[in-house]
Amino acid sequence: MPSWPTVQVHSESLALPVLPATLDSLVRMTIAVSGQQRVVELTSLLDEDPFFTVWLTAQAALNGQHTHSSLELAEWMSTDGEQVIAELDPDPTDELLPPDPEMSASYVCRLLCTAATSASSLNTLVNSAEVEILPGDEEVANRLMKLMNTPLGHSGPALTFSDWQKVLNWEQREQQFSRQLHHQKMLAVKNFAYGAGHEINNPLANISSRAQQLLEDEVDQERRRFIATIETQAHRASSMIADLMLFAAPPDIVLRPTSIREVIKQAAKEMREFTDPLGFEISVEASQDVQIQADFNACMEMFKAVIQNSLDAMEQGDLLISWKVENRFLKVTMVDNGPGIPEDQINMVFDPFFSGREAGRGIGFGLTKAWRIMQLHQGEIQVENRDDGVATIIQFVISPMT
Repeated sequence: MPSWPTVQVHSESLALPVLPATLDSLVRMTIAVSGQQRVVELTSLLDEDPFFTVWLTAQAALNGQHTHSSLELAEWMSTDGEQVIAELDPDPTDELLPPDPEMSASYVCRLLCTAATSASSLNTLVNSAEVEILPGDEEVANRLMKLMNTPLGHSGPALTFSDWQKVLNWEQREQQFSRQLHHQKMLAVKNFAYGAGHEINNPLANISSRAQQLLEDEVDQERRRFIATIETQAHRASSMIADLMLFAAPPDIVLRPTSIREVIKQAAKEMREFTDPLGFEISVEASQDVQIQADFNACMEMFKAVIQNSLDAMEQGDLLISWKVENRFLKVTMVDNGPGIPEDQINMVFDPFFSGREAGRGIGFGLTKAWRIMQLHQGEIQVENRDDGVATIIQFVISPMT
C-alpha cells in the first residue's frame, strides 16, 4: 500500500499508509468543494482516517501550527496547509532504510489506544512533547486493518499523492492569479481616482457654492426645496469623491502595537448611533486581547466600514465579531446573519462603484476602503458565504512585542 511522505512523530520516522478512499476524497474536494463546505468535509474525513490525521497533524506542527482537533486541522489546511502540501517533497526521508509502513501503522494503533486512555484527541497527542505511548490492543488493530483493506468503491486508475499535489498546485495558481488580477484592477482604479478626483471636485464645489448663494435670496418655498436638493446632491457626490481620494491617496499610517479589543470596541461604540435605532446587535466574543501591528484610527475606520456594509445589507439582525491567533497572524472574523452574496458577485464586493443593493441605496465604497486600509497594513481581507450568514475575515500581523 502507498504511504504518505515520511514524517517525524515523537522522534519516530513514520511512513503512514494512504487509504485509497481518502486520497480519492481529497482530490474530489480540491476540485469540486470550496469555502466552509470543504472545511466541513475535510473534518469528517480526518475523523474517519487516523493515518491521515496523524500525518497531517505532524505536517502542521512542522509549520508552526499545533492543532488540537480535526476542525482546527481542517481550518489550517484550508488556509496555509494546502500550499504546504503542494510544495512537499513526495519522499523527504534521508534515511538509508525508509520506515516500515506496517510498523508505522502499528504506531498509530498505539497512539489511538493512548489517546483513548488519556481522553486526549489524536491531534493533541501527536503534538505532545513528552508522552508515554501505551501498547495497542487487538480491537483497535482490527479496526485499522479493516480500514486499510477497504476497497475504493469504484473502478478506475488509483490516484497517487503526486496526483493530489498537481491538483493543489493548479488551484493555488488559480487563486494567486485571481489575487494578482484583483490587485492590478484596484491599482488602475486608484490611478483613475487620483486624476479624476480633482477634476470633478472643483465643479462640485462651484455647484454647491452657487446653490448656497441662491438659497440666501430665494423666498419661494418650492424653489428653496429644489435648490436645497441641488446642494445636498452636490455634497453627496463630493463625499463619494472624498472616499475615492482616500482610496487613491490615503493618509500616512503609523504601524505600532495596537490592542485589537480596543479598536473593535471603539468602532462598535461609534456605530451605535446607526445600529441601535434599527435593533442591529453587535456582539464581541470575550477572546484574549492581542497586540497587532496597526494604525488605530485607520483600523477603526476599516471596522466601521465593514459594520456599515452589514447594516446596509440587513438593516436589522446580528453581527458576531471574534478573533484567533494563527502562527504570527491574527484573524478577525465578522459574521452577520444576513442573506448570502450571489456567487457571481462575491469576487466583486471590494470593487469601487459595485453594490449588491438595489438602485438608489448607495454604492459599495465601504469595502473598497476596507481593502485599501488592509493593503496598507500588509494584511488581508476576504468575504465568504457561510451557512449562518456572510463572514468577513481580516488578517493582521501580530506585534513582535506580544
